[in-house]
Amino acid sequence: MATINYNLKLEKFCFLALAILLYTIKASAYVDPGTGGMIVGSVWPFILAILAAIGGFFLRYFFKPIKKIFLKSWKPITKSKKGN
Repeated sequence: MATINYNLKLEKFCFLALAILLYTIKASAYVDPGTGGMIVGSVWPFILAILAAIGGFFLRYFFKPIKKIFLKSWKPITKSKKGN
């Protein structure tokens, strides 16, 4: 019973959020042509920061263990070549 009530509340919240986002009013404002470039210029660093954080996560948790495996298998080959 609790999950049905929770789903109903979530559904009502989503409907209300969508209604607020789609509600429009008349705006008497002027947006000059340079505003688009300004918005892109201010949002672009945030996008790059998010991508850098995701890339850092993947490098730490996925690339390093794979690198260790390859280095462990590579060391015996390099040692045997030095002995010859």
